[in-house]
Amino acid sequence: MDLRATLTAEFARRRRLNPRFSLRAFARALGTHHRTLSQILEGRRRLTTRAIRRLGAGLRLAPEQVAEACLTEQCAAVLRFVGRPGFRPDARWIAVMTGIPLDAVSVALHRLLHDRRLEMRSATHWITRGE
Repeated sequence: MDLRATLTAEFARRRRLNPRFSLRAFARALGTHHRTLSQILEGRRRLTTRAIRRLGAGLRLAPEQVAEACLTEQCAAVLRFVGRPGFRPDARWIAVMTGIPLDAVSVALHRLLHDRRLEMRSATHWITRGE
């Protein structure tokens, strides 16, 4: 589940119902600052697990949807590091660099491998696959 897309769609839905509905009002309803929400929607701020849980509660998402959104964001964070200069194909290193707990990195790696979005060609060579 892509939480950014969900937020964008919900904001658009609320604006259709009330054309004067603002980003500030939307942020207030979600319990976050309008600048933070703006940066999240523009993709300039990453979604942490804490932020996903807070925004998910504001959107009244089911716990399963919040968990899926967390996993989706963690997978995206791992993929952003693969192929970067200095990348080390090591779950502990990825956990330190992304700030994601090691167990969550392991789950994200498993999901990426299962979905074939990541390929481990050798112990030192990983590549990403298009979605």
